[in-house]
Amino acid sequence: MVMNHDDNLEDFRDPQIYDLQDEGYYDDYPLTEQWARSLGGPLLDLAKAAQQAISIDWVVADARTFHLQKQFPFIYMLENVFQFFLTREDQEAMLARVREHLLPEGCFLFETRNPSPRNLLEVRHPQGDTYATPEGGHLVVTEQQHYDPMTQIQHYTRHLTFLQPGGQQREKTLRVALRYVFPQEIEALLFYNGFQIRSCYGNWQQEPLTATSPAMIYVCQRRA
Repeated sequence: MVMNHDDNLEDFRDPQIYDLQDEGYYDDYPLTEQWARSLGGPLLDLAKAAQQAISIDWVVADARTFHLQKQFPFIYMLENVFQFFLTREDQEAMLARVREHLLPEGCFLFETRNPSPRNLLEVRHPQGDTYATPEGGHLVVTEQQHYDPMTQIQHYTRHLTFLQPGGQQREKTLRVALRYVFPQEIEALLFYNGFQIRSCYGNWQQEPLTATSPAMIYVCQRRA
């Protein structure tokens, strides 16, 4: 039996559009979208700035267990957040919450990385990358990764070395685990959890999904 001890689900931030990545529903989406794009960063960390521009209710909750007693016409989850759900049970719990909060004619959009050889096997920092810091020092980043085909989980270990101008050195290691899901698998996962796929793309230019696409982007609706 393969035991999985990873649990890197972040505190999802919480909304008439609902964002499962930063957990928020937005009464005035265009203004909020413009604000979020211009400022960047996690929306919860910028809640104070947001409240100065628009009225937003912020809720911190687990995406597998939250209940808002509301439904929304659009729910979305971007970047690699879908991959934080490391087991089928986690994935199905999250999808059940989406279905509960999605209006019958609403849309659920989410993105996940394509399990291509490039994404699974190519190390992003094989020799280490060096960056200048505002204090005049340097940051050296190296990364290792290991893919477990039995769990379909990619384990990333990133090592950061901070070199200060005075010669001091500080090191930090970050670990994250991401679950990869294959196209046929994700179709079954969505179908048996009450969704139908309206559209599928391989990137944000809405090009078709292929074996070499960087991402898998799905637009779904509740299945009757």
